[in-house]
Amino acid sequence: MKILLAQSPTGRREAPIFPLGLACLAGQLRNHDIRGLDLSLYSEFADVLRIELESFKPDVVCISLRNIDDSTYPVTFSYMTPFKEIIDVLEQWKGSLIVGGTGFSIYPEIILDRYPRIDYGLPGEGEDRLPALLSHIELGSSIPEWGGGRLLPWRNVELDAVSSPDYTFLDISLYSTDDAIGIQSRRGCEFNCTYCTYSYLSGKVFRERPVAKVLEDIRTLEKLGVSRFQFVDSVFNAPEDYFEELLSAIEVSETKLSWSAWLDDSITPDQLARMRRAGAVKVDFSPDAISDRGLLRMGKRGKAADLLPAVKAARALGFHVGINFFNGNPGEGFGSLLRKLWFMFRVRLMLGHKETFVNIGTIRAYAHSPIASQMINEGLVDKDCDFFDPVFYKTGGPADWLYRLFQRVRTMRHA
Repeated sequence: MKILLAQSPTGRREAPIFPLGLACLAGQLRNHDIRGLDLSLYSEFADVLRIELESFKPDVVCISLRNIDDSTYPVTFSYMTPFKEIIDVLEQWKGSLIVGGTGFSIYPEIILDRYPRIDYGLPGEGEDRLPALLSHIELGSSIPEWGGGRLLPWRNVELDAVSSPDYTFLDISLYSTDDAIGIQSRRGCEFNCTYCTYSYLSGKVFRERPVAKVLEDIRTLEKLGVSRFQFVDSVFNAPEDYFEELLSAIEVSETKLSWSAWLDDSITPDQLARMRRAGAVKVDFSPDAISDRGLLRMGKRGKAADLLPAVKAARALGFHVGINFFNGNPGEGFGSLLRKLWFMFRVRLMLGHKETFVNIGTIRAYAHSPIASQMINEGLVDKDCDFFDPVFYKTGGPADWLYRLFQRVRTMRHA
């Protein structure tokens, strides 16, 4: 069969991100004629899709919807408008349409209800179910074990049983910006931060890929001429035994690739030094809160005092460092926002403003996250709120006014 694997458009100019989820699916479809299409790379994405449908003549189109919006406050950009435009293009096309991706997986029933053109919704991980679904489509057979509906049942895969991602299904040279190309070494997360959907999407425990397969991905990227990649894992240094095993393997592999990763601030200076020797050039921390009370309310582990030493240790080794906070999160208010702004100015002044970046965002509550349930229980939203349209956990008053001013100044500066 001819299968078109398409990344949903963003509808505006954004830094390109290689569609790793589609690459994972492409790796399972080597007995099909597949073609990749990243519609987020094009401004005239609807025309590009029409041309691809006419030239390739696929039997099946699979669309990955990575995000439904950009989660920014106070002005939120929706990715559902460009998504609807490509669904409109596909209304006149006669093949089978399958939609999945993380954005879809959080709201599958809503999206299937709003877009009846979608033949099948594939929530969660699809490496095993997509090939099976394609076989049913090709044979014209029913799928009684899946209930016969449009929405396939959720099932996580055994990571050691699936083939490696196919990084060649798209022209990878189009993704040359830092951190544009990802490698995934584990899925799931056991930390259960209140705003996060990782545990819902991939499970409440870490599920590790075989280290040999991760090294295979690194070697593949090296052969394709890639110079840098990012580990897209929720937390690269957890669980610690797997982190140590993978780091040791990268060290002895003598790869020349540079890479980056997201870290928990429990990382030690020795571990950071090993990462640096293994090719790491950038690390990101996501403490989110700046007080012990805030960390506790956010479901984070560790202490607020752990952050600055970890950042200093990383900068001393020459890492570029990113630190991410939220404003108005549970347990923190105006005073905490002032502390975050002071932390930003202090570390950028002390440790280098070009190498140390601090972001302060606002919590966009998504369905299936603990904070969504918390907001319903606290009466902050209606009991039937589905969180599809943007809902933010935020404080009002001076903290909100100052944050809006901060965002406006930052936007004007970077514009």
